Amino acid sequence: MLRRGRDPLAPHEGWMSEESSGLALAGFLFLVFVGFTLLAMGPLISIDAYFNLDPPPASWLPFLHVLDRIGQRAVCLPLLAVVTFLCCRRRESWRPVWVVALSVFSLNLAVLIFKVVLGRGQPSTADPHFFIGGMAYPSGHTSNMVLVYGLCVYLLGRYRDVGAGWLRTMWALVALASVTMVATSLTLNWHWFADLVAGLLVGGLVLQLTIAVDHLVPQSVLSHGPLMTLRDLRRRVHQWRHASDDTPPAAPPVVPPVRPRQDAS
Repeated sequence: MLRRGRDPLAPHEGWMSEESSGLALAGFLFLVFVGFTLLAMGPLISIDAYFNLDPPPASWLPFLHVLDRIGQRAVCLPLLAVVTFLCCRRRESWRPVWVVALSVFSLNLAVLIFKVVLGRGQPSTADPHFFIGGMAYPSGHTSNMVLVYGLCVYLLGRYRDVGAGWLRTMWALVALASVTMVATSLTLNWHWFADLVAGLLVGGLVLQLTIAVDHLVPQSVLSHGPLMTLRDLRRRVHQWRHASDDTPPAAPPVVPPVRPRQDAS
């Protein structure tokens, strides 16, 4: 689908295009995440210790647990599924399903890898160091908040043509919900402060990368269901193999004849 106001016959815009800018922003977020992680291993440990609060009063727990569920997959993923279904019906395409599936899978895989490799302990251990076999960094709750709710807003804007005013309001709600999740997790001592910020960065990184790739890949790609997509993939592989088999062998190099040497008389 072409974006509004863009001439489809216009020349390629290079690094000034929206897609290239999106990829550049995703790369910038990755560098920020790497730099923030290095800071979390050293200078920010004192800040994490400062925000390692005492347990909240028992009367707060029911309300805090309700807020905490906002970032749980059991709550946010069904909402994303409903939005995806509405977008698929509007466009009569499976494209939103593939976008959501690949994006959510990529996020959870990235968070799992970071958790295992960095191995930071939970606040309950009172040890904020890394590589001790923990699974705290980055926070899966905050990364899910940014990606899943951000995907809902993005899909509604791109595939349901929701107005700009509504989109700005929904993006503001996503930001507010993310801040609420950070405050809730800190109060409940689920995560260190740096874990939560890192989760926001990872969620934003995957979301921005998803948006950029979705604009780069033509809308005709992945517009069918799983069976049709599998058949199309098999057909393309078969055509590629058939074309490779029918390629004529390269002609041997032409060697010029060697003339007999004539002795001078």
